[in-house]
Amino acid sequence: MNAIKRLTIIVTALLLCFALFPPNSSAKSKFKDIPDNYWAKKEIEELVSKGIINGYPDGNFKPEQYVTRAQTAVIIGKTMQIDTENRKNPGFADVKTKDSAYPYIAALVERGIFSKGKKFNPNNPLTREQLAKILVEAFALQGTTKTEFKDVPKNHWAYKYINTLVATGITTGKTSDKFDPTGKVTRAQMAVFVKRALDYQEKQIANLNPFVKEVVDLVNKERAKKKLPPLKLALDVTRVAQLKAEDMVKNDYYDHISPVYGDPYTMLSKFNIKCKFVGENIAGGEMTPEEVMTDWMNSPGHRDNILDPLYTEIGVGVANIGSVKGKPIYYWVQMFVTR
Repeated sequence: MNAIKRLTIIVTALLLCFALFPPNSSAKSKFKDIPDNYWAKKEIEELVSKGIINGYPDGNFKPEQYVTRAQTAVIIGKTMQIDTENRKNPGFADVKTKDSAYPYIAALVERGIFSKGKKFNPNNPLTREQLAKILVEAFALQGTTKTEFKDVPKNHWAYKYINTLVATGITTGKTSDKFDPTGKVTRAQMAVFVKRALDYQEKQIANLNPFVKEVVDLVNKERAKKKLPPLKLALDVTRVAQLKAEDMVKNDYYDHISPVYGDPYTMLSKFNIKCKFVGENIAGGEMTPEEVMTDWMNSPGHRDNILDPLYTEIGVGVANIGSVKGKPIYYWVQMFVTR
């Protein structure tokens, strides 16, 4: 393959596919009912410091109190920093638009993390099987394990979610052979599960190709110059962008339309990533993140994608296509989304 650099762009506005939630600097990190040796103290205090979960006015956290489905929506929504603006009303008979959890419920239903239905049952305690699905969907967790639980047969509706949760080390079950899928989740347990999911996500990002993170950093530096909010690196979108880069190498093409996966929106949809807006930049022949970003920023169409205020997340893929004078050159893919 020749070393000529190639660039192309696509922007697709669609009706289907996170504004930052600021940490609560005044949130209390100490509670009367959380002793220093409490098993979940560290996780609780970290989530409180980030404004994800709060205590009660009386100075207690109430760690053994069951968390409700509505409270779960707020906690997960804040953890994801999900955009709650202009979300379609899911139409639950028991959720009013003035309810404090409504914006998060609507956003999470639209994202597919909570299911649609006639009722949401906001005051019902969350069960462990429900939490498994929520965490897998919210954090784009992947993985399988041979570990089995007597109370979770393979035909159980949440089997794959529970299996993934165990595979990623976020849980080991209630006992060695039981998961207790219908067991209720306490506030302390919720804090621990969410913290573990965040830790897992951070490890996944740390293990990415360094070029991926460098490209994202360079994108956000350019956006900062225009006083635009930074784009969040999305692991699920990055997986698809990486697959796209590898697909171009494998099937010897250079185009926004994959012969295997179709256009970017269709490709994302095949991996259950639903978006309102999708944009894609691709390039070929560059050796470094700095070089490809320079080329993109010197191209009006590509620059428009990078600086588009509509986008909130980004995924980046990089695949080797050969070498020039002993130095590797790559295909580069940026996928921009707004969910």
